[in-house]
Order: sequence, then structure tokens, then C-alpha cells
Amino acid sequence: MDGAEREVAALLEQVQGAPSNAEQTELFRRVQEIAQHRDPSGPERRVLRSALPMLGQLAQLRNAALVASILQLVAHEAAAAAAASTEAVDAASALLAGLYEVCHTVLLLGHSTEKNAVLALQLALGSLHASFQVVLRAENVEPRSAWDATLRCVETAADVVANPPETGDSNRSAMVWLRAWKLLESGVMLLSAAQDASMYRDPMRSNVQPNVCSLVRLGGGQHAILVKTQLEEFGVFLLQRMCRVVGAVADAKLTLARRELSVAVNSLALLAAVRPQLMPHILPRLTALSTTVAAEDAWLQKTLTANLVKLLSHPAAQAFADEVTDVLIAVGASQRAFAAISKSKEQRRRYTSAPTEASLRRARVGKRTAAQSITERVENANAHAKRRRVISGSSAAPMSREKVTHDGIVNMQAVEVANLVLESFASDMPTAPPNLMLELVPSVLKTRMSALLAKLATPSSVQAIEKSAKRMRDPRIRRDPRLKAQNNEQPALVPIFDETAIEEVSDWISKNAATIAEPLVSVSEDNVVQVHLKSETSAWQHGMAIDALVRILENEYGVKIRGDEALREGVVCRLASSPWLLSTGENSKPVSESSDDSVKLPFVYQKILDFVLGDHPVRSTLATNLICQEYIRATASQLDTATDATPPGPADYRIYRTAVNYFFDALLKKMDLSSSADKKLFGNLVAQLPRVPVEILRVITSLFGEKTGIVLGITLLRDLTKERKACQTPCLLVLLRYTCHEDEHYRNSAIRCVANQLYGIGSLKSDIEAFAVKLVNSLREPVKVNESSTKDEDEAMPEAVGDSENSEKADIKEPSEPATEDKGAWLKAHVERITLAEKDTSQELHAFADEVQGETELSKALDSEPEILRRLELYLALCAKKPSLLTHLVAAYAYASEAVRQVVFRAIEKLIKHLKQRGSVNVVAQLHGYEPNALGLVCHIIQILSIRGRPNESSSATDELVQQILELYHSHEHIPDSISVLIPVLPSIRGEILFPLLPQMLSLPQARLSVAITRLLEAMPPQVVAPIDLLVALHHVDLKSEPTMQKKVISAINFCVEHRHAFPSDVLLHVCRVLVQEEKISKLSLRTLILSVTAYPTLQRDMAPLLEILIDRRVWEMEDALWKGFVKCSALIQPASFPLLLRKLPGTQLALLLQEEQELRVLLREFAFTAGPDGQPMDLPSDINALLEDPKEDVKQEDAASVEEPAVKVEDADNVDPVKVEPSE
Repeated sequence: MDGAEREVAALLEQVQGAPSNAEQTELFRRVQEIAQHRDPSGPERRVLRSALPMLGQLAQLRNAALVASILQLVAHEAAAAAAASTEAVDAASALLAGLYEVCHTVLLLGHSTEKNAVLALQLALGSLHASFQVVLRAENVEPRSAWDATLRCVETAADVVANPPETGDSNRSAMVWLRAWKLLESGVMLLSAAQDASMYRDPMRSNVQPNVCSLVRLGGGQHAILVKTQLEEFGVFLLQRMCRVVGAVADAKLTLARRELSVAVNSLALLAAVRPQLMPHILPRLTALSTTVAAEDAWLQKTLTANLVKLLSHPAAQAFADEVTDVLIAVGASQRAFAAISKSKEQRRRYTSAPTEASLRRARVGKRTAAQSITERVENANAHAKRRRVISGSSAAPMSREKVTHDGIVNMQAVEVANLVLESFASDMPTAPPNLMLELVPSVLKTRMSALLAKLATPSSVQAIEKSAKRMRDPRIRRDPRLKAQNNEQPALVPIFDETAIEEVSDWISKNAATIAEPLVSVSEDNVVQVHLKSETSAWQHGMAIDALVRILENEYGVKIRGDEALREGVVCRLASSPWLLSTGENSKPVSESSDDSVKLPFVYQKILDFVLGDHPVRSTLATNLICQEYIRATASQLDTATDATPPGPADYRIYRTAVNYFFDALLKKMDLSSSADKKLFGNLVAQLPRVPVEILRVITSLFGEKTGIVLGITLLRDLTKERKACQTPCLLVLLRYTCHEDEHYRNSAIRCVANQLYGIGSLKSDIEAFAVKLVNSLREPVKVNESSTKDEDEAMPEAVGDSENSEKADIKEPSEPATEDKGAWLKAHVERITLAEKDTSQELHAFADEVQGETELSKALDSEPEILRRLELYLALCAKKPSLLTHLVAAYAYASEAVRQVVFRAIEKLIKHLKQRGSVNVVAQLHGYEPNALGLVCHIIQILSIRGRPNESSSATDELVQQILELYHSHEHIPDSISVLIPVLPSIRGEILFPLLPQMLSLPQARLSVAITRLLEAMPPQVVAPIDLLVALHHVDLKSEPTMQKKVISAINFCVEHRHAFPSDVLLHVCRVLVQEEKISKLSLRTLILSVTAYPTLQRDMAPLLEILIDRRVWEMEDALWKGFVKCSALIQPASFPLLLRKLPGTQLALLLQEEQELRVLLREFAFTAGPDGQPMDLPSDINALLEDPKEDVKQEDAASVEEPAVKVEDADNVDPVKVEPSE
């Protein structure tokens, strides 16, 4: 036991000994704080679990607030543990066991308050499903204690409801009784499962979920704790306890108030509805209650009647239908009973989830017409009816002609009847039989039909009344005094049609009776099926044909039940494509080719397509079949006119194109572009078109008018491009237009589709690349064209156009020549006609694609970054797939404006980083042949490639990249400043390659040269070229290669020395030693010595040995610049140079030195007087002493102006500006 557990145990002992309720409650709050916030075990909740036995003892105290706190704490932690992962099953089971033990204790104690009893029952009810699920997840028998405690608590609740509730606020009040009843109801629901094939919604409360948690969860396996048969027996036991309570009320052994009894009745009815196997236990109790207590209470009678009506409509209640019907007839609810019996015979919807929008729409409140009622009944019957056996066309045995009779048609399959009708269907409708007379005038017929329809009653009501009458003749029932007063009124039959339906149906019959020719379908003696219609006028024939099609269309649900959807759609499409119907307008007048109606959709097609659009997700196959049938008709019609002189064209498919345009345009307006189902349906319909006309491309293009249609439009264009070769190029061109759209959202979606899904197709690659190159070339600045050449081209164009037109006309005339010699020529002529028709369609598609591409507006000014990016992004995406395309972008960059260059400079960075992952060498290979103006972009690309992704990146890739860049430079040496391409990789170039290129590098502009030297000096180790080697190499540059080379080298040396981190004092000293020890001393070596001392004055003494080396090498015999540098350096490092000058330098050279640096004479003389041993004068040769003496002692010192000049001046041989050096002190 850890510290927290001991502290909680001590506090709980203090709670038991606390004198007052307030102190007990306060101590328990501390326990609650430790258990919830300071438990070190976390999800295991060991602190609270160890305290559960003590909490059970504390629940027996007479402290209502303390008991409520205990219940809430244990319930809260148990719920949290149950909702946790499966690893916390032990903790959850222990806490649930503790919770139900406390609830059981509270219910058993007589001094428990009403609030605590209600709280205990409420918590037990809320944790019932959790307890079942925790035990269900258990892998051993440890959680058995939790389930046992749960069952004990439920049994205690059953004991509570066995006694009538007490008055007042005791622990057996009405509120406690209701909560206990609710717990029993949930227990029965949990410990049972629906055995029927269908599970039904609660008939009164829509918030009940019947099978959220039930014995169905156990499945067929064996469980260590939960035994299915035992649990089912316990559930039946609880239900019997509940039924005994209601039975005791019916037998007057128990008295319940109206509210409690109504709750009990509703609860039992609910259980009977959702658990049909429990119906035998419940219905007898309810029917017995109706003849006793309910007969005296009107409100209770209404409640019981409503529940019995609901249960009577349940198929499982048919065993008790007679008794329930008698009860309902007795209370005057006969019509409701009969309607419930009729409803029980219908297959009901299986309950799986919350009500759908369709069911809520069908349950709307308001007045509905008879037509709407009939439609809803058909929909309901279709939704709940069992699907009948689908009659396949292949298995249907054809009926011989001899068997076709009037009676035989009734038994024929629908396929055979339809085929017979279609075979006998002709363009001219057969006339009606002569002397056809109606027996009744319409008004009399309507009155008669109304009377007949009003007498029709439901079979269920007739049968129920008959059975009830037979039972009531039983002497034992007639002697029952409770039923004497209920048998006076005879129940009424339930009519099938209401008044509104009778009026509408009879009115329809009276109006259409004159159009009916009997028999409607007959078989002649020669076995020919005849369709008799009244063909007095063409308008009547057209109307009857349209009405027949409408009736076939409206028989949608009945056909679905039989499984004949394909047959129905085929019949409708074949009938609708009849030339007779297509050549007749809406007013039953013939349509001529020259009239305005010829451009409109035929009325019959419009009728069918409008019907499809009414419920397009379900009826879309009908539209597809109709469009395909029209395409077949148009193709056949085109072949039939092969002998005509006029060539075929788009007019042959006028109706097809009009139908496609009408349907898809209307469908686009009705569909929800945010619905994935609608978008998938639209795509499937487009894919099933036999030919893609230009109207489809217009519809697809209109999708881009809204952002919600972008994805659908791109998907359709992609699928057509990949799957339809005939319209591949036009669809691709339309899609490419949106890759340079002004809106970034449009552009990005289209580019992703083209680059990732279409660019990999070989036949599309060239077109995509050509369009992308066209966009990139539009970034170039416009070039002025010579006016004279333009005029010549313009004059030549009409001739070429005329020639092409003549050739096309010649091609068109060829297939129009008659070819009737043999069958091969005839077939060839037909193929040519089809080819020409497809060619016309292709030309229209290309013309539309060119029109759409004209919207790209590449002539707009390139004055903004978005305008430049929209022409560039597709090309960058393609370059990521094919790096060789980078050449075009580099070429366009050379002739672009500065604004375009800046955008390209920024936009290309992401592409190069992507290509770098696939190999930098491939990118460099695409840079060959660049123009001089593109040098900046090339350098930027190389700069990105040269950046190492990781510090420890392998150097093999870098060496290969350097080699490629060197080859790029050598192949473009003729371009000024082309050596700039090496700047990004300078730190990786070896010295033997780099040093010969120093003259070209020094010819760069000062800004680029500074960058180049900085990259060399600041390169990260390991360095290929050390700063020392670079500085020494600068001294080896040929100063005579060009006139200004010496000045450039001096500037470069100065720049290097200024980088003190690369050239500290010891490094500069080493450089100076190397320079003075070279076989041929550089002309600028002494100048570098002077710069070193100027930068680091502490090097004065270290420079003296270097001057001694120069004296030994007789520097005065070398170049004049070296001697001058020696003189100035000697003056700069004084007095460190004095011993060297006095002892090593020959007198002649010393004289020359003093002649150039006259101020040194006095300083040398003073040094010589004190530099000997013990401060004595130095022992110098006489000629040296003579040189140190001033020949003119009376010479006055120089003017102040000359004294103010710098002590040291360094000049080069080419009059280069001297390096100003501050005199050292």
C-alpha cells in the first residue's frame, strides 16, 4: 500500500468517527480529491479500488449528502474506466461492482432518502450497458463480481416495483417506482434479442434504439461469464415480474395511479414491439387490463387502445389478433383495428438507424391529393415488399403462335407480350372497330363508378367483422356483463378509397372512357396481336401514343418489383424512336425540316427526359438507353440515304445532339456539385455516350463557372482524353486552357491532372509539351517584324487557304459518287460517309477547342507576377517529369523582360531542388547552349544544385557535378563572364584546375569577384583550396596578359588580406615566407609584406628575417619594383630592420636606401650609437659610418607639410594608386 492509499484509508476511518454530517462530507471531499487527482496508478485507479469496501460501509450512514457524493464519485470513475482502452477492464469491472453494491445498499436501507434512491437507480440504469460491455470484453472470470452485483441490483429493482408506491418523499415513492420500472425495462431489453427477421422501431418513442446493446453481441461463441441461455431466462423472469404487476392491477390485487399504470402499459407495449418473442407474455395482460381498470378510466383506455392498435399491426401479434380485435371493436376503434390488420400483412422496413429524409417526407403533415396518396402507397409498397423472382429473358420459353389466344395472353410472360406488341407495331395506327358506342354517357358513368368505388371495402375489415360476429354468438361471451353494453353498435367497414380518391378516379374514368376501344389488345385468327386505338385524327393517335408511353413510365415501381426494368426501358426507347412520333410536334402537327421546330427536341424525347430528370439517380439508365437508341436510329438513317447526292453532315445527328444537350444541360442544373454520388453519376453518363458531340464540351466547360464544378470538369475532360480517341485532342486542348487560368485554384487542379495523369501517355506528350512551350515563349519580349515581309505573307495566305478548301471539296465529292456495281463498292461508300460524318464532328470539336484556347489571352501585358506565373507553372510541372524541357525556359529567359526574369528566378528554385534529388548532372546537361543573357539564371540554377542537403553528404556526387559544370564553362568560354557559372562550386574545384582560371575570374565585375573570393575563403572544411594557396596563386598571375590585370590582382590581394578570419597574422607570415623563398619572386611580393605589417603591426620583428633573405638573394639586382618594396618595407618595420641594414646590406645599396628614405639616416645613426654591447656604439665599417654622418649639418628640417606626409608609400610599376599605410609607433 502506497502513501495515497494509506492516506485515503485514514481519512475514511475519520469519516466513520466524525461527529457531524458536515465534517463527514468535508473529509470525504479530501478523499475524492486524492482519488481523482493524486492517484499515482493512473488508469488503474488503485486508490479508489482499495477504498471500495469502506465506501460500501459509509453508504449505510444516515448522511444523505455523503451517500450522494459516494454514488457520484464511484459512477464517474466507473464510466471513465469503462470508456478507456481494453487494458483497463479489471479497473472498470471493480469500480462497476462497487457502484452496484452501493446502489444495492441504498435501495435496501429503509432510511435512504428519495433523492438518493432515485440517484442510485438512475446511475444503475446509466451503467447497465457499460457493465455488460466490460464483462463482454473480459478474457477471464475476474469481472464476474461486477456482473453479479449488476444482477442483484436489478432484482432489487424488481422487488421495488412489486409493491405499490408510497405517498410522500420516502424511498418507495412514485418517482422511485418509475425509475425502478425503467431499470427493469432496460434490463429486459438488454437480456433479450429480436428473433424475428426484421427489427422494428419503437411504435411510440423514436428515441429508443432496440439493439444498441443486447444479447446479439454475444454471438455464437462461449463466454466465460455471460451464458446466453441463462441470461435469456433471467430476462424472461424480469418480464414476468413486470407482467405480474399489471396482472395484479387487472385482478384488483394491486392499485397503481394513472401515471404509473400508463407508464407500465407503454413500457410493456414497447417491449412487445421490439422483442416479438415476448409477445405471448405481454398481450394477454394488456387485453385483460382493457376489460377491467381501463373500462373505468377514459384516459387509460385511450393509452391502452393506442398501444393495442400499434401491436395489432405487428406481424408477430397475429396469434392474438382475434382477442385484440374484439377489444378494439368493443371500445369503438374498429376502423383502426382493421387498418392495423391490413398493415400487419405488409412486409415492414427493417430498422437499422435513424429515420431517413425520405421517411420523414412521407410522414409530412398536410392535405394531400389522391394522386399523391396513391403514389406514396406505391413507393411504400416498393420499399417494403419482398423482391420477386427476376424473370430472365434467356430462361423464358418462347410461346408458339398456336398458343396465342385471348386467355393465353394473361399467362404469358411480360417479355413475350412486349415482343408480340412490338412486332405488330406499325407507323400507321389501326383504326378502331366500326360502330363503337359507349353504353353510358360520361356523367352517368361517373355517378355509377363513384357508387361502385364507395362500396369497396378492405378485405381485412370484412374478415375481422365476420370472425368477431361468430365469436360473439358464443353463450359464454354473451353472458359477460362487461360486454353487454359494448355490443350495441355494429362496427363499420373500412373503405379502400376516400372521398377525394373516389372523385378523382371516377372523373378520370369518365373523361377517358371515350378514348378506350375494346378490346384494347386482341389476337386475330391468324395469331396477330392487334393494338386498337381510336384513330379518328392524327392528333388523337399522337396523344394516345404519348399517353401509352407515359403510362409505361409511371409503372416504374411495379416493374421494379417484377425485375423488368431493362425490358421496360427497351420498350420505351424503341417506341419513342419511331419515325412517326419523331416527325410529330407537341400539337400533333408534322414537323418540317425548314421550320423552327426542327431545331427543337422532339416532344416525345422531351417527355421521357423530363421524367428521367424527376429522379435522375434512379432513372438515369433510361436516358442512356434513349440516347443510344437515337444514335442507332440516326446512323441507320444516314446509311439508308447513301444514294443521295448531298454528303452527310452534322444534320443527320441533329436530334441526337439536341437530346444530349437538353438532357445534360438540365441535369447539370438539378445535380448537387458537392455530392460525390451526383458527380460519379454524371461522369458515368458522359462515358456511356456513343459519340461525344461539341455540346458535351460546352456543358463540361460550363462546369468551370463555379469552383465546386472544377474537379468534375477536369475529371470528365481527363477521362474523355484517355478513353475517347475521336475527341482526344480537343478535350486535351480544353483542359490545357485551364492550366493557365487566371484563378490559382483552377490552375493548380488542372496542372496536377495534366502533369500526373496525362503527361505519361505517349500520344499526348507532344501536344502537352507544345502548349507548355508556347506559354513559356509568350514570356519573351515581342520582336518587331519587318512590315514588308508581313505583307508578303499576308498576300500568300489566301491562296493557300483557297487551295486547301478546293482540296477538301474534292475530297468530299469523291464519296458522293454512286458506287452500285458490287457490294464492295457499296460498303466502301457507307464507310466513307461515316468517316466524313466523324470528320465533321472532329472539326467542330477542334473549332470549339480553339475557341476555348483563345481565352488564354497570351497578348496581355506581363506586368504582374500572377500573370507571369500562370504561363510558367505548367511548364515547371512538366520539367519535374522531363528535365530536358528546361532548355526552353533558359532560352526564353534570355529574351524576357526584367520583371519576367525576377519571377522566373524565384519560381525555378523549387523545381531545381526537386530535380536535384533525381541527379544534379541531368540538370546541368540541359544548360548547354544558353544565351549570354541567360547567364544569371544558369548561375542561379548551379547555385541551388551546389548546396549540400546534408553536411555528411557524399562527395562523389559533388565531384561529378563539378566536372559537368567545368565542361559547361569550357563549352561557353566565348560568352563574357561565363566563368561565373563556376562560382557556386569554387570551393570544390582543385587548385591545379582553378589557378589557371584566375585571370578569367579576375576579369569579372567587382561584385561577382568579391562573391567568388568570399566563397573560396569561407568554404567549410575540408577545404580543397586553402586560403594560403589562393593568395600565393594570385601572385603568380601573369600581370602582362592584359593592361589592367595588375590592378585587378592587387585589388584581389587586398580583398583577401581584409578577411582576417581566413588570414590571421601567422597565416600571412607563412605566405610572406613562401613568397620570398620562391625561385622567381613575384613583382607584388614586397607589397604583400607591407600589407601584412600594416594589417598586423606585431609582425615587424618577424619581417626582419624575410628582409635578410632578400638581401642574401640580392634583391637590388631583381626588378626595380622589388627593390622599391624592400626599401619601403625596411622603413616600415624600423627599428627591427636597423641591425639588418647596418650589418648585412652593402654600403652601396645602403646609400641608395638612405637616398630614398632620408629620414632614416638620423634614426640609424642614433641606433648605431646605442646598439653595441653595454650600450656602447656599434662596431661598424668606416664606409657605413661615413654614410650615417650628415654631410650638411646645417640643413634645416623639411617643411611641416612634408613631415605630415605618410611615412611609408607603396607604389607599383604601373602607377597604381599607393596603399596608404598608417605609420607605426
